[in-house]
Amino acid sequence: MTVVSDLEQDWQTWHAAREQDLDTAYGWLSIVGFDWLPSAPGPIRGLPGKWWADDERAYVKADGELTLGGEPVQGETSASVAEAGSLSWLLYGDRLAELVLRGGRYAVRQRDPRASTRRGFSGIPTYPLNPDWVVKAYYTPYPEPERVEVATARDDLRQHVTAVGTVHVALGGSAYELVATAAGGGRLTLSFHDETNGEETAPWRTVTTGVVEKDHSVVIDFNRTINLPFAFTPYGTCPAPVPGNRLALPLTAGEKKVR
Repeated sequence: MTVVSDLEQDWQTWHAAREQDLDTAYGWLSIVGFDWLPSAPGPIRGLPGKWWADDERAYVKADGELTLGGEPVQGETSASVAEAGSLSWLLYGDRLAELVLRGGRYAVRQRDPRASTRRGFSGIPTYPLNPDWVVKAYYTPYPEPERVEVATARDDLRQHVTAVGTVHVALGGSAYELVATAAGGGRLTLSFHDETNGEETAPWRTVTTGVVEKDHSVVIDFNRTINLPFAFTPYGTCPAPVPGNRLALPLTAGEKKVR
């Protein structure tokens, strides 16, 4: 009889949910296009109509091929979205035209339930589960959140993230201070580079901590380190780690590169 530890059982449940969430009809595996909207009406490959944007809104002019709320779009319609947000805006059959605002520029991201990335998905490879990668760290919050400009998965885009403090963690005999963003529910998000990036893993990865305790201690389970969407699709706009969030060791835990 095989005995499964609580750590392993919890990880298996989490990993299965993670893969299931990716492989939904309009999940990250369904993305098939990303186009910045021009200032004058123009076409988008894969979608009918003429598309454009100004500083305030995005616009499309169509002749009934697109639907909004189940109704055909005849003529012009427009929409807006908050910076870093997204809107499931229009459908072309079952292809979704998702409106996003990144770096002050509107774009349309297309999601298709029949995308080749969905059809070819066979799971996310991971490093073997290792309890040694479950570590205790300490969090120092900033007096006020700080906006930090970072690179992204796209060469033509930079974005801002909101840093809320630093996490002090010891790994491989060295001490690190990683800048954190808020994950909600008292948890933190840490995006980082490490020495597995490139050949074994994506150019950077991220992990969500446990809840920060009253003494500012926090548990990080690096076995739950994940790939951001850009690891699955060339159309991701994911922000890179804050400069300095680099581990000088191979973090052999969590998700590997998807090939």
